[in-house]
Amino acid sequence: MKKVVFIKFLMVMLVVGVASWGVETNMTYTYAASVAAKNVQTQEENEDGERLEAGKGVDTELDTIEVMQKIQPGQPLPSMILKGLDGKSYNMGVKRDKALVISFWASWCDPCRLEAPVLNELYSKYKHDVDVYGINVTRYDRLEDVQKFFHSLKLQFPVLLDEQGALFERFGGAAFPTHVMVDRHGQVREIIIGMLSEGELERKIELLQKKDGAFEVRIDR
Repeated sequence: MKKVVFIKFLMVMLVVGVASWGVETNMTYTYAASVAAKNVQTQEENEDGERLEAGKGVDTELDTIEVMQKIQPGQPLPSMILKGLDGKSYNMGVKRDKALVISFWASWCDPCRLEAPVLNELYSKYKHDVDVYGINVTRYDRLEDVQKFFHSLKLQFPVLLDEQGALFERFGGAAFPTHVMVDRHGQVREIIIGMLSEGELERKIELLQKKDGAFEVRIDR
């Protein structure tokens, strides 16, 4: 009789345990979904906490296509024409004879401000072999702030405007700064998320000038 009672007690405890686990799992999922939604909202706000109209003036269908077609190392740089602060138009996918360093940035990004002078110096040093494009993701910025950033730091390399953020999305669109290393054949060599030191940037540029090199995606947090 005692054995029967003990077995029933174990069965009740097992049922209660499974039910509790299910509730905990559901709570964990709900929390994760809540955090994801909060992160998306934060990305759509500027530094003053003002809500940005992400869909204003944007072709939603085209934007969805751009998001789906992510670019990975080993793939060619896509053909996309961006306007520059100098008034010129730049075709990203045009055939080139020099390697290219792309830096996606925003004027309110502190690491971008710290890194810009370093890019300036390296551009002056390697400009005969490597181009540098500073691409402002204007969808999350203000044009007047972009111009102030450019003039205050006396940037020598071209600053382009990714007005709808389409190109930034093609490379993941996760954080600023994001760097894209492109070889002289127009192939994407690396996608690097996060600020790089002067030594790291120079090593990347030197590696970019070589014909061979390993493809990788590096994420700095």
